[in-house]
Amino acid sequence: MGNGFSVTTGLMMAFAAFVIFTRLRNWFDSNVPILFYAGLLAYQRWAAEISKVPWWLIIVCFGLGLTLRFEFMNPFFTKLVKFIEMIALTVVIYLLFQTLIG
Repeated sequence: MGNGFSVTTGLMMAFAAFVIFTRLRNWFDSNVPILFYAGLLAYQRWAAEISKVPWWLIIVCFGLGLTLRFEFMNPFFTKLVKFIEMIALTVVIYLLFQTLIG
């Protein structure tokens, strides 16, 4: 069914996949993840009763994204935060897909 909600949810899934791509490319100085998390917060506010993505997961992802924005961390901590953020983004994509089909 092609309504505004399903199209927006699909676009948020594609944007999350692009954020994972930027993290795999080690583009830590990119503002794309911050824009994605701001958009995801707006999406969650708009579709709060339908969406299955919890607020706490969005806030955790946003915090991890902001942590990676700083470049004062050692390489191990950067890889650890990047790995945790990519797992959290994968969960966000899964929950958005569940929202789309459910």
